[in-house]
Amino acid sequence: WNYNRANFKYDQGQRWQRYTTGRKMAMAQVGMFRQDVTDLAGVSMAKLKVYGPIYGIVITVCTTVFVEGRSGLKFPGPPVFISQIYLQCLGIGMGFMALATWLLFHASMRAQVACVQLRTRKVRVPVPTQRQLDGSRKLLSTWEEQGLYDIFRVPFVMPNGAGSAENSDDEEEEGKQHKGYAKGGVPGIASKVRSMALEAHEKGHTTHNMSMPGLTAGHPSWYEAELEQREECPESSPSGFGKDGAPLPYEHFEMLREAQKEWWGCEAYMRICFLYGMMHLIMAFSYWITLHNVCELGMIWCSNLGAAGLTAGVWIMFRMDVLPEHGGSFPIEIGGPFVTSITLGMMYGHTVNQTMMNIARGIAAVIILMHVALCFRLYSVAKPAMSRAHHTAKEAGGRLFNQSGSCDSPSWLPSAFQHVMYLVAPPKTTEQLEQEQKDRDNNAIGEDPLAKVDMAPWMYTRSFISIVALGWLVQLTGHAVECVMGERMLMSNPGAPPWSRTGQWYGWEHGPVSSKHYAHVTPQRGHWAWQRGWGPQGQQELWA
Repeated sequence: WNYNRANFKYDQGQRWQRYTTGRKMAMAQVGMFRQDVTDLAGVSMAKLKVYGPIYGIVITVCTTVFVEGRSGLKFPGPPVFISQIYLQCLGIGMGFMALATWLLFHASMRAQVACVQLRTRKVRVPVPTQRQLDGSRKLLSTWEEQGLYDIFRVPFVMPNGAGSAENSDDEEEEGKQHKGYAKGGVPGIASKVRSMALEAHEKGHTTHNMSMPGLTAGHPSWYEAELEQREECPESSPSGFGKDGAPLPYEHFEMLREAQKEWWGCEAYMRICFLYGMMHLIMAFSYWITLHNVCELGMIWCSNLGAAGLTAGVWIMFRMDVLPEHGGSFPIEIGGPFVTSITLGMMYGHTVNQTMMNIARGIAAVIILMHVALCFRLYSVAKPAMSRAHHTAKEAGGRLFNQSGSCDSPSWLPSAFQHVMYLVAPPKTTEQLEQEQKDRDNNAIGEDPLAKVDMAPWMYTRSFISIVALGWLVQLTGHAVECVMGERMLMSNPGAPPWSRTGQWYGWEHGPVSSKHYAHVTPQRGHWAWQRGWGPQGQQELWA
């Protein structure tokens, strides 16, 4: 009696300690799960801090240049085609950056909302309730609730009330491999008896219930009843999942994988719009430096060097972000600024004739066509691959860098940008990866939630590229009209209605070829346009 009662008391202490330890481990595991959600969603949230300030600065620069970067204020106005290309590139760059900003905001905020949603509603720390704590606690008076067999069992004479636990794999391995001394039994004899019992069981002569006092493992019947209860109510077990741990694949990974499809499209095309915006911004600066050097300062060699340097910069940007086998090797249509420098050199040469002017105007039309061709390239490299998904995505720019890495390439991702997206998905189990490798038709990958990403950002980007191409076609049409009629001939002469402040427009020279405006320079005595009483302050002549 006292022996069995002491064993029961000792076992209940071990039982409580096991329950609390299991709960601590389960809470630590869920804490790691919650950190997994934060880390995976934090990749998208961190991009708001990295890219957001850059986007804001670039848009501010575009606005400033629109206001302060005007040409023809202090010098004669440049040819119309260079001003319209420069301003349109600046507007396109600002538009792409604004679209990238909105996609960035949506992706980052959606990722943060998903993180909060999962952490507050799904991935919760399994703190035991008071009912679970009371259920795992055993009072010493519970000793009286046992069966009479367990209470009055004679040690080493009567076997335990229940056999060894079925989920105790260690005991099975120990029974097969252990020789000599056995736990809880007589040396040598216990090992032989156990081996004989296992052999008899394998031949079907005995069952698992076969037990011998002191020679075969077992436990009290209350422990077997507890295991059965754990199977019926797995959430009440120390791990919260019955006899087993959290099943694979982990639920929080799959829920986050499902949520990522709502913002990954924005995150991917935000990066693409960022490249397109920066390209057009640098190209706008290149056109402006060409315009300023040739049309206002007369420095043709500086214009050529500035255009060549900035064009090379745009080429390098495009080459770093776009894989060469997908259209990123050598896009000649980006070289518009350098061709423009040569064209303006022809127009502003020391000796100019009508034939040279016509050739220069024809080359200006070719420059606009180069931008139309660039739109087709931007569309082709940004469109989704829509090919078979695979697990060997490019790690960096093709042949000049690492060829491949342990990265997935889903079918919706633009292949040209697969190495610069920096998208991190939850890990997959070995079984999931093996099934995808065996599935040659990609049915498993096709059912992957990341294969069904929201592609609305691609529709927005595609629409914007189409509008940009339409804008260049309008510019081409306008250039053709002005080649026939003359520049600015569709506009009324400065000083004529509806122009206001007519006295301020006496510095204009208006004609069928070009119009030149000497701003802030009022004709002085001796100039053909000088009028008595007119000066820099209007009708107030300050010089004699």
